[in-house]
Amino acid sequence: MDKPRLVEKLNQAIALELCALLQYNQYAQVLMGPDRRIWRDFFKESSDHGLKDARTFGSRVVSLGGVPTVEPAPVKQTNDIREMLTNALELERRLVEVYSEALDIGRDNPAYRNLLEEQVLHEQTDVEEIEKYLNRIEKVAAAAPAQRAGKTG
Repeated sequence: MDKPRLVEKLNQAIALELCALLQYNQYAQVLMGPDRRIWRDFFKESSDHGLKDARTFGSRVVSLGGVPTVEPAPVKQTNDIREMLTNALELERRLVEVYSEALDIGRDNPAYRNLLEEQVLHEQTDVEEIEKYLNRIEKVAAAAPAQRAGKTG
């Protein structure tokens, strides 16, 4: 396992998690309107998860001989719920990408492989949930009934 490369990649993930912590906390604070309670709780929980993940991977960086970053990735501010969700989707997709790259680097270490596989799954689940909120799910085209009826084998 290439420890320096893994430290670098985990620090990229930590920067994104710190961004999530700050960005989602800001969103929870500035929301207005009838859906405030629903989205405020969503963003508060997402902010808490960002802090938890930053701490988890910060500890791993130290264990690998590195220093965890304290610099967040750029935070995008808005008070429009659709923009908030679009920004969140972009951030969560980036987290999937970075944790997947870290997984490629740490794949030969079972502990890091398992930790990173779980993290990729967690982030991918977040992506899919936000896609549902934004109604960005691509529908799978089912074969037409006539086509299926003709293939009796």
